[in-house]
Amino acid sequence: MRLSRRSEIASFVVMDVMRQAFERERRGGNIIHMEVGQPSRPAPRLAREAIKSAIDTDVLGYTDALGIPELRERISRYYKEQHGLSIGAERIAVTSGSSAGFVLAFLALLDEGAPLYLPEPGYPCYRNIADALGLKPVGIDVGEEERWMPDTARLAKVVREHGPGGAILFASPNNPTGTMMKPETLAAICQWCRENGVTVISDEIYHGLTYGMPAETALRFHDDAVIINSFSKYY
Repeated sequence: MRLSRRSEIASFVVMDVMRQAFERERRGGNIIHMEVGQPSRPAPRLAREAIKSAIDTDVLGYTDALGIPELRERISRYYKEQHGLSIGAERIAVTSGSSAGFVLAFLALLDEGAPLYLPEPGYPCYRNIADALGLKPVGIDVGEEERWMPDTARLAKVVREHGPGGAILFASPNNPTGTMMKPETLAAICQWCRENGVTVISDEIYHGLTYGMPAETALRFHDDAVIINSFSKYY
């Protein structure tokens, strides 16, 4: 069987470790699972009850392509309540998990071969998805001095090396470092990207898990920023 070149991507190492842990567990090993971040308890009771009721009473068919309108309206209200921003429901799309959101965003925003600037260290699946879609992942080396976050100087340097256009993708709080981008740094990056034609994609999945200072959405500083968020952190 001939495989496409898109299949030639690095494995997600945490899943390799998890598979080995499960295999050892099946052989009777006593495993403490620390290889993957996931909930340690069931979904909230009200959510479980609503799902059970929907299965018993609702017609489970196709929804609007962008997601259930009432859900998108509620997400819009969340941004008003949480950030004081008016984000119309027509700007919101609901996907089956955040990974689908990244795939959709990359396909909509970036042509094949376009650079995707990724702070390193960072979430490895960004690069895997980009590789599979024929994009050009470009690392931005960051360290303790920058709080493991990119700044405009480092971004400008890699953009000069790889050409205009493309997008930068960052997460704050970051995975795996856990550090957050200061609001002034986020504002500066958003302004630089607007002025230099680089698309901003902000992974805000961990906004509910912050300590010390609140997480700020990139939409406050860049109305065209693309935000990826998720419900998974709420339980």
